[in-house]
Amino acid sequence: MIFPPNESYRAFFFITKPYYMPRLLLCLLLITSLHTAFAQNKDIELLKQLNSDWIGSYPKKDAATLKNILGDDFVLINGKGVKMMKADIIGNLSKMQIVSAHVDSASVRLLNAETGIVTGYASFVLKDGGKEVTGRTCYQDVYVKRKDKWQAVSAHVTNL
Repeated sequence: MIFPPNESYRAFFFITKPYYMPRLLLCLLLITSLHTAFAQNKDIELLKQLNSDWIGSYPKKDAATLKNILGDDFVLINGKGVKMMKADIIGNLSKMQIVSAHVDSASVRLLNAETGIVTGYASFVLKDGGKEVTGRTCYQDVYVKRKDKWQAVSAHVTNL
């Protein structure tokens, strides 16, 4: 026999009495819940960082960061109502005269383990006709986890 025959050892492993089974299931449920909560917090922080990197990439004209964040099927509706694809965003990057941009606030909501929504406000300074103009936007971005990597697939921006 692999297990010692004493009662206390078997009780510790929940294998002798039928009323220990609910305790075992409760423990397993608790462990699973903690794991899920930890994974969700990690994903929320990662999406907040991707959001910050995305906004920060505009003044730096950092096409590599945008290529990494935006999915190949990415679609954006900009503040003027124009539909833009990933290639449009990256192609226009060098033409943009953004001096600075930063996230004012952002919240993340996970719909499930593979879908997240970032809702935020950002402020920016851009050059228009040689003078600096400040502005503010609100936006909502949809991210999908693909092969363990979060990618933006959709965004909507409103100029304030």
